[in-house]
Amino acid sequence: MSEYKDFEEKSVDKAVEKASNELGIAGDQLKYDIISHGSSGIFGLVGSKKAVIRVVLPGSDRQSQSAAPEPEEQTDDSGNEDKTASALVEEAFGNSQPESTELPESESPGIDEDTRAALIEWVRGFIDRVTALISPDSTLDVHETGQVIRFEIRGGDSARLIGKKGQTLDAIHYLVEKGVYKQFGSSVSIEIDVEGYLEKRRSELTSLASRLAEKARETGKPMVINRINAQDRRVVHLTLRENRNVRTQSVGNGDLRKLLIMPKKKGQAKRTNKSNGE
Repeated sequence: MSEYKDFEEKSVDKAVEKASNELGIAGDQLKYDIISHGSSGIFGLVGSKKAVIRVVLPGSDRQSQSAAPEPEEQTDDSGNEDKTASALVEEAFGNSQPESTELPESESPGIDEDTRAALIEWVRGFIDRVTALISPDSTLDVHETGQVIRFEIRGGDSARLIGKKGQTLDAIHYLVEKGVYKQFGSSVSIEIDVEGYLEKRRSELTSLASRLAEKARETGKPMVINRINAQDRRVVHLTLRENRNVRTQSVGNGDLRKLLIMPKKKGQAKRTNKSNGE
Protein backbone atom coordinates (compact mmCIF):
# COMPACT_ATOMS: atom_id res chain seq x y z
CA MET A 1 0.00 0.00 0.00
CA SER A 2 1.26 3.45 -0.91
CA GLU A 3 2.35 5.65 1.98
CA TYR A 4 1.23 8.78 0.16
CA LYS A 5 -1.80 9.99 -1.73
CA ASP A 6 -2.15 13.00 -4.03
CA PHE A 7 -5.13 15.34 -3.86
CA GLU A 8 -5.88 18.03 -6.42
CA GLU A 9 -8.28 20.92 -6.42
CA LYS A 10 -8.58 24.49 -7.65
CA SER A 11 -6.43 25.75 -4.77
CA VAL A 12 -4.13 24.34 -2.10
CA ASP A 13 -6.68 25.16 0.62
CA LYS A 14 -9.41 23.25 -1.22
CA ALA A 15 -7.05 20.31 -1.78
CA VAL A 16 -6.27 20.25 1.95
CA GLU A 17 -9.99 20.38 2.75
CA LYS A 18 -10.64 17.52 0.34
CA ALA A 19 -7.88 15.39 1.90
CA SER A 20 -9.07 16.21 5.39
CA ASN A 21 -12.63 15.11 4.61
CA GLU A 22 -11.59 11.94 2.83
CA LEU A 23 -9.01 10.81 5.41
CA GLY A 24 -10.92 12.01 8.49
CA ILE A 25 -7.97 14.08 9.73
CA ALA A 26 -8.13 17.73 10.76
CA GLY A 27 -6.47 20.00 8.25
CA ASP A 28 -3.89 21.26 10.71
CA GLN A 29 -2.91 17.66 11.49
CA LEU A 30 -2.25 16.65 7.88
CA LYS A 31 1.33 16.06 6.80
CA TYR A 32 1.70 17.02 3.16
CA ASP A 33 3.93 18.64 0.57
CA ILE A 34 2.69 21.03 -2.11
CA ILE A 35 3.41 19.56 -5.54
CA SER A 36 1.78 22.46 -7.39
CA HIS A 37 0.18 25.69 -6.24
CA GLY A 38 -1.90 25.67 -9.40
CA SER A 39 -2.46 28.46 -11.87
CA SER A 40 -5.47 30.29 -13.23
CA GLY A 41 -3.76 30.43 -16.64
CA ILE A 42 -4.14 33.43 -18.88
CA PHE A 43 -6.78 35.59 -17.18
CA GLY A 44 -8.52 32.38 -16.10
CA LEU A 45 -9.24 31.27 -19.67
CA VAL A 46 -6.61 28.84 -20.88
CA GLY A 47 -3.58 27.08 -19.51
CA SER A 48 -5.04 26.68 -16.02
CA LYS A 49 -3.60 24.05 -13.66
CA LYS A 50 -5.02 22.56 -10.47
CA ALA A 51 -3.22 22.69 -7.15
CA VAL A 52 -1.81 19.33 -6.02
CA ILE A 53 -0.73 18.21 -2.54
CA ARG A 54 0.89 14.89 -1.55
CA VAL A 55 -0.38 13.68 1.82
CA VAL A 56 1.40 11.22 4.12
CA LEU A 57 -1.22 8.57 4.93
CA PRO A 58 -1.97 7.62 8.56
CA GLY A 59 0.39 4.96 9.93
CA SER A 60 3.31 5.94 7.70
CA ASP A 61 6.66 6.35 9.45
CA ARG A 62 8.03 8.56 6.72
CA GLN A 63 8.25 12.29 7.09
CA SER A 64 6.52 14.61 4.70
CA GLN A 65 9.85 16.23 3.83
CA SER A 66 10.73 13.24 1.66
CA ALA A 67 7.27 12.75 0.25
CA ALA A 68 7.49 14.99 -2.75
CA PRO A 69 9.78 16.93 -5.06
CA GLU A 70 10.51 20.58 -4.43
CA PRO A 71 7.44 22.79 -4.81
CA GLU A 72 7.07 24.77 -8.02
CA GLU A 73 8.55 28.23 -8.15
CA GLN A 74 5.69 30.67 -8.33
CA THR A 75 5.70 33.78 -10.44
CA ASP A 76 3.54 36.74 -9.60
CA ASP A 77 1.37 38.21 -12.36
CA SER A 78 3.57 41.30 -12.35
CA GLY A 79 6.34 39.16 -13.84
CA ASN A 80 4.44 39.03 -17.13
CA GLU A 81 5.02 42.68 -17.97
CA ASP A 82 7.52 41.98 -20.74
CA LYS A 83 5.54 39.15 -22.34
CA THR A 84 3.52 39.67 -25.49
CA ALA A 85 0.13 38.05 -25.91
CA SER A 86 1.72 35.61 -28.38
CA ALA A 87 4.23 34.54 -25.71
CA LEU A 88 1.42 34.05 -23.21
CA VAL A 89 -0.49 31.86 -25.67
CA GLU A 90 2.64 29.84 -26.44
CA GLU A 91 3.21 29.41 -22.71
CA ALA A 92 -0.32 28.13 -22.24
CA PHE A 93 -0.54 25.80 -25.25
CA GLY A 94 3.11 24.85 -25.85
CA ASN A 95 3.68 23.57 -29.38
CA SER A 96 0.13 22.25 -29.79
CA GLN A 97 -2.39 24.19 -31.82
CA PRO A 98 -5.36 25.64 -29.94
CA GLU A 99 -8.76 24.45 -30.99
CA SER A 100 -10.27 26.26 -33.95
CA THR A 101 -12.62 29.17 -33.32
CA GLU A 102 -13.61 29.56 -36.96
CA LEU A 103 -17.18 30.77 -37.21
CA PRO A 104 -19.63 29.70 -39.92
CA GLU A 105 -20.11 32.04 -42.85
CA SER A 106 -23.60 32.96 -41.75
CA GLU A 107 -24.09 35.78 -39.30
CA SER A 108 -23.76 34.98 -35.61
CA PRO A 109 -27.04 34.55 -33.70
CA GLY A 110 -28.31 37.71 -32.09
CA ILE A 111 -28.09 38.38 -28.36
CA ASP A 112 -30.25 40.62 -26.22
CA GLU A 113 -29.18 44.18 -25.46
CA ASP A 114 -28.26 43.57 -21.82
CA THR A 115 -26.05 40.62 -22.69
CA ARG A 116 -24.48 42.56 -25.55
CA ALA A 117 -23.65 45.47 -23.24
CA ALA A 118 -22.16 43.12 -20.64
CA LEU A 119 -20.15 41.35 -23.35
CA ILE A 120 -18.73 44.62 -24.64
CA GLU A 121 -17.68 45.67 -21.15
CA TRP A 122 -16.06 42.30 -20.53
CA VAL A 123 -14.08 42.44 -23.78
CA ARG A 124 -13.10 46.06 -23.12
CA GLY A 125 -11.77 45.09 -19.70
CA PHE A 126 -9.93 42.08 -21.11
CA ILE A 127 -8.22 44.08 -23.86
CA ASP A 128 -7.32 46.82 -21.36
CA ARG A 129 -5.56 44.21 -19.21
CA VAL A 130 -3.63 42.80 -22.17
CA THR A 131 -2.60 46.18 -23.54
CA ALA A 132 -1.52 47.28 -20.05
CA LEU A 133 1.14 44.55 -20.23
CA ILE A 134 2.31 45.45 -23.74
CA SER A 135 1.52 49.10 -24.38
CA PRO A 136 0.10 51.02 -21.38
CA ASP A 137 -0.34 54.25 -23.37
CA SER A 138 -2.90 52.74 -25.77
CA THR A 139 -6.54 53.76 -25.90
CA LEU A 140 -9.54 51.67 -26.91
CA ASP A 141 -12.64 52.65 -28.91
CA VAL A 142 -15.70 50.47 -29.54
CA HIS A 143 -17.95 50.61 -32.60
CA GLU A 144 -20.93 48.44 -33.56
CA THR A 145 -21.81 47.78 -37.18
CA GLY A 146 -24.72 45.39 -37.64
CA GLN A 147 -23.79 42.11 -35.97
CA VAL A 148 -20.08 43.00 -35.74
CA ILE A 149 -18.59 44.56 -32.60
CA ARG A 150 -15.34 46.32 -33.47
CA PHE A 151 -12.63 47.25 -30.95
CA GLU A 152 -10.00 49.71 -32.18
CA ILE A 153 -6.73 50.07 -30.26
CA ARG A 154 -4.96 53.37 -30.91
CA GLY A 155 -1.72 54.99 -29.80
CA GLY A 156 1.05 53.45 -27.74
CA ASP A 157 3.45 50.85 -29.14
CA SER A 158 1.36 49.63 -32.07
CA ALA A 159 4.20 47.51 -33.49
CA ARG A 160 4.35 45.38 -30.34
CA LEU A 161 0.57 45.10 -30.19
CA ILE A 162 0.43 43.87 -33.78
CA GLY A 163 3.51 41.64 -33.56
CA LYS A 164 5.41 39.93 -36.36
CA LYS A 165 2.99 39.28 -39.24
CA GLY A 166 0.12 40.16 -36.92
CA GLN A 167 0.81 37.27 -34.51
CA THR A 168 0.23 39.24 -31.30
CA LEU A 169 -3.00 40.76 -32.60
CA ASP A 170 -4.14 37.29 -33.72
CA ALA A 171 -3.37 35.95 -30.23
CA ILE A 172 -5.40 38.72 -28.57
CA HIS A 173 -8.31 38.02 -30.91
CA TYR A 174 -8.15 34.29 -30.18
CA LEU A 175 -8.16 34.85 -26.41
CA VAL A 176 -11.08 37.28 -26.67
CA GLU A 177 -13.17 34.78 -28.67
CA LYS A 178 -12.27 32.02 -26.22
CA GLY A 179 -13.22 34.23 -23.28
CA VAL A 180 -16.51 35.42 -24.80
CA TYR A 181 -17.61 31.84 -25.45
CA LYS A 182 -16.66 30.81 -21.91
CA GLN A 183 -18.27 33.81 -20.22
CA PHE A 184 -21.42 34.17 -22.34
CA GLY A 185 -21.85 30.75 -23.97
CA SER A 186 -22.19 32.11 -27.50
CA SER A 187 -20.05 33.19 -30.41
CA VAL A 188 -20.31 36.80 -31.53
CA SER A 189 -18.63 38.48 -34.49
CA ILE A 190 -15.81 40.52 -32.96
CA GLU A 191 -13.06 42.45 -34.72
CA ILE A 192 -9.97 43.84 -32.98
CA ASP A 193 -7.82 46.31 -34.89
CA VAL A 194 -4.65 48.26 -34.12
CA GLU A 195 -4.12 51.55 -35.97
CA GLY A 196 -5.91 50.30 -39.11
CA TYR A 197 -3.76 47.17 -39.47
CA LEU A 198 -6.76 44.87 -39.81
CA GLU A 199 -8.20 46.94 -42.66
CA LYS A 200 -4.85 46.94 -44.45
CA ARG A 201 -4.53 43.16 -44.08
CA ARG A 202 -8.12 42.65 -45.25
CA SER A 203 -7.38 44.71 -48.35
CA GLU A 204 -4.24 42.67 -49.07
CA LEU A 205 -6.12 39.39 -48.57
CA THR A 206 -8.94 40.50 -50.85
CA SER A 207 -6.43 41.34 -53.58
CA LEU A 208 -4.59 38.04 -53.08
CA ALA A 209 -7.82 36.05 -53.18
CA SER A 210 -8.86 37.69 -56.44
CA ARG A 211 -5.47 37.03 -58.07
CA LEU A 212 -5.42 33.38 -57.00
CA ALA A 213 -9.02 32.90 -58.13
CA GLU A 214 -8.14 34.20 -61.58
CA LYS A 215 -5.08 31.95 -61.71
CA ALA A 216 -7.18 28.94 -60.67
CA ARG A 217 -9.66 29.74 -63.43
CA GLU A 218 -6.93 30.08 -66.05
CA THR A 219 -4.93 26.97 -65.12
CA GLY A 220 -7.78 24.76 -64.00
CA LYS A 221 -5.74 23.89 -60.91
CA PRO A 222 -6.44 24.66 -57.25
CA MET A 223 -4.47 27.42 -55.54
CA VAL A 224 -3.40 27.11 -51.90
CA ILE A 225 -2.90 29.64 -49.12
CA ASN A 226 -0.95 27.94 -46.33
CA ARG A 227 -1.25 28.44 -42.56
CA ILE A 228 -4.03 31.00 -42.56
CA ASN A 229 -6.04 31.76 -39.42
CA ALA A 230 -9.82 31.71 -39.02
CA GLN A 231 -10.31 35.46 -39.31
CA ASP A 232 -8.29 35.66 -42.54
CA ARG A 233 -9.97 32.57 -43.97
CA ARG A 234 -13.31 34.24 -43.46
CA VAL A 235 -12.14 37.26 -45.46
CA VAL A 236 -11.14 35.02 -48.39
CA HIS A 237 -14.35 32.97 -48.21
CA LEU A 238 -16.49 36.12 -48.28
CA THR A 239 -14.42 37.73 -51.03
CA LEU A 240 -14.94 34.78 -53.37
CA ARG A 241 -18.42 33.74 -52.24
CA GLU A 242 -20.06 35.29 -55.29
CA ASN A 243 -17.31 34.29 -57.75
CA ARG A 244 -18.93 31.97 -60.30
CA ASN A 245 -15.63 30.44 -61.43
CA VAL A 246 -14.15 29.16 -58.15
CA ARG A 247 -15.08 27.76 -54.75
CA THR A 248 -13.15 27.85 -51.46
CA GLN A 249 -12.54 25.21 -48.83
CA SER A 250 -10.58 25.12 -45.56
CA VAL A 251 -8.48 21.98 -44.98
CA GLY A 252 -6.84 20.75 -41.77
CA ASN A 253 -7.30 21.10 -38.01
CA GLY A 254 -6.47 23.78 -35.48
CA ASP A 255 -6.52 27.52 -35.91
CA LEU A 256 -4.00 27.63 -38.75
CA ARG A 257 -5.23 25.73 -41.82
CA LYS A 258 -4.79 25.55 -45.56
CA LEU A 259 -7.33 27.33 -47.69
CA LEU A 260 -7.99 25.95 -51.17
CA ILE A 261 -9.28 28.06 -54.04
CA MET A 262 -10.55 25.53 -56.57
CA PRO A 263 -11.87 26.09 -60.10
CA LYS A 264 -15.48 25.10 -60.60
CA LYS A 265 -16.38 22.64 -63.31
CA LYS A 266 -18.42 24.02 -66.19
CA GLY A 267 -21.61 22.48 -64.84
CA GLN A 268 -21.04 24.07 -61.44
CA ALA A 269 -20.43 27.48 -63.00
CA LYS A 270 -23.68 27.26 -64.99
CA ARG A 271 -25.68 26.31 -61.92
CA THR A 272 -24.14 29.24 -60.05
CA ASN A 273 -25.07 31.62 -62.90
CA LYS A 274 -28.69 30.43 -62.83
CA SER A 275 -28.92 30.79 -59.05
CA ASN A 276 -27.62 34.34 -59.44
CA GLY A 277 -30.32 35.10 -62.02
CA GLU A 278 -27.89 35.35 -64.96
